[in-house]
Amino acid sequence: MNWLDKYLYLKRSPGEQPSQDELLKLRFMAFLITGLCISVGLMIFKEIFRSDLASPVAETATVLMFAAALFFASRNNMQTATGMVFLIPALIYAYYLSGFSNSSPPSETIYASCIWLISGILVLAAFSPVSRLSIVFYLTGILTLSYHAHEAGLIPQYLSVNQMYAENPFLILTFVFVTAFLIRRSFDRRLQSEISGRQELELQFKTAFDEARHAMAYISVLRDDDGNITRLVIEKVNRAFESEFRIRLQETLDQEVNYLFSLIFGNDTDWNDLFILNPKQQTELYAVNRDKWYNLHLTWTGKHRCTCLFYDVTREKNMINDLTDARARYRALLEAIPDIFFVIDRDGVYRDVVFKGQEKLYPETREVIGSNIFKVGFSEKMAQKIYSCILKAIDRDTIETIEYTLETAKSPLFFEMRLVRLDMNSVISIARDITRRKKAEFELELAKNKAEDAAALKARFLANLSHDIRTPMNAIVGLTKLLSDPGLTENERDEFIRDVQIQSNTLLSMIENTILLSKIETNTLEVRNSFTQINKLLRELFSHFNEMVPSDGSVRLVMNCGIVNGETGFETDPTLLREILFRLIDNGLKFTRKGEVIFGYSPASGNCVEFFVEDTGSGIPESERDNIFLRFYVTETDKQTHKSGSGLGLPIAQHLAVLLGGELMLDTKPGKGSRFWFRIPLKSARGFMQVVQ
Repeated sequence: MNWLDKYLYLKRSPGEQPSQDELLKLRFMAFLITGLCISVGLMIFKEIFRSDLASPVAETATVLMFAAALFFASRNNMQTATGMVFLIPALIYAYYLSGFSNSSPPSETIYASCIWLISGILVLAAFSPVSRLSIVFYLTGILTLSYHAHEAGLIPQYLSVNQMYAENPFLILTFVFVTAFLIRRSFDRRLQSEISGRQELELQFKTAFDEARHAMAYISVLRDDDGNITRLVIEKVNRAFESEFRIRLQETLDQEVNYLFSLIFGNDTDWNDLFILNPKQQTELYAVNRDKWYNLHLTWTGKHRCTCLFYDVTREKNMINDLTDARARYRALLEAIPDIFFVIDRDGVYRDVVFKGQEKLYPETREVIGSNIFKVGFSEKMAQKIYSCILKAIDRDTIETIEYTLETAKSPLFFEMRLVRLDMNSVISIARDITRRKKAEFELELAKNKAEDAAALKARFLANLSHDIRTPMNAIVGLTKLLSDPGLTENERDEFIRDVQIQSNTLLSMIENTILLSKIETNTLEVRNSFTQINKLLRELFSHFNEMVPSDGSVRLVMNCGIVNGETGFETDPTLLREILFRLIDNGLKFTRKGEVIFGYSPASGNCVEFFVEDTGSGIPESERDNIFLRFYVTETDKQTHKSGSGLGLPIAQHLAVLLGGELMLDTKPGKGSRFWFRIPLKSARGFMQVVQ
């Protein structure tokens, strides 16, 4: 704190701000003290070092002028203090015109006189308002300069038309006076306007303070020499304060803030911390004695005064608590429902969101709220559709439903969104995960289609079966009648008997397929593993089917054993293995008109053995390749050539291969033939069968 602040602090009451007059007086006193010091210093300097230039009378008068002005200023008599400038003409006379002066001739000191007079004009302009005093001093200055010019014999020169006007001291003094006069007058007008405005503002503030609906208090702030707050004292409270806290004005005046507010609020609030250490513009307080909440607003109007406003927010606080509780119940309800909730406004902006069970599929909630549907959550096309439904739901007060798909890394998810108007500017959207339902519907539709296809195939199978059974039965009945004819030759009789056997085997094969299919569907077919000699099994199949090969040599049956050793074998179910190969060989012979049918086995990698049946038949078209293993399926070519069977051979073989641990595969080229093959695990192998790694 500098000496000026200390002086003002000691002179004014606590909480009072320094006025413009006080500040002006202090500046004037500072100027006078400076002038006094300079005058004393110059006088001593001249008396000691330049006695030839010394003018004791004039210098003493100068010191007395500054001292007198300082004296009157300290007594708050600013008019007399500034009036000391009227001693300047006397000082000019003493310095430059008197007989006891040691100065230069008057013609050389007229500009020094002008400077003294200009200094007086500037002092008056700086420290006193525009008045007659300034004009009188100016006229006095003109007279002083006139006398000085007369003594110097310069009057004709300054009245000459051909003079240098810029060097005319009368014109210089007049220019400075007019300029200072206008500047001071403008300053006084602005100052008066500012003072009037401030007074009006203070009046309005006082009126507003007294008539305010909320409790308010003026607080005076007392500070020490270093500017630190030492006390906070109640200066004034308004009527609302008295009414709100049931306390009279007289009981609050000059009371310590910490004591009075602690008494009113009845809590442990550290008021010194609130006002001094950590002041905040707004603080929420709870009055225990009144069971109310207040917002305390602090407004500092200077270093020595602040205004407190206590705004009762109990109702708002209770409403917020009620809304918080309602929101908690609302959110708990939403959390209990396994759906995703959005609140979206008319512009498509998310206002609230609750993710339930799908948090990993969406961004953070804070990233969603405030963004719009065109940037977060949906594709552009879907967002446009949702936005259209939002407008319909708001404008028509309808319930809009949309189904959309959300692509994820694993699989797409299906959602059903329902939008309901929440208010005139927003909707609440409920998005439910219907992926399981959609999958169930899809699977149900697929199962329905399969069931319908199976029913159609079974119907066709039964129709074909009845026809296929009737054909061998009719043949057997007819051949049996022919065999009863005693006129048959031995060759004819043998041929009829062979035909009866062939038709019987065909009928038996149909019955066996039907029985085997029944076991497969009822899951009663058992796998019974035992050591199986592969070469022996293949020779039996070769012997059985070799009799069915056409005698014209158009088709050959070839057996290809991977190992010749007769003891070659491994553990598997020989019956099921024979059934697979039987059906594949029978199928190959049935659809091969020319060429050969090759069957056999070979060691394979993965500790397996591969069985195969190749033919040079017509092959299977690419469009029917995926359906060839379906039950009751018959290719279009077979239907046209009337070679189709029941459509069970390959499906049964496929199922049996799976039971043995393998899978029936197909390699085919239309017009060149087909190759069916499967691999089954090699267990407890014997002989020379080698496993290819």
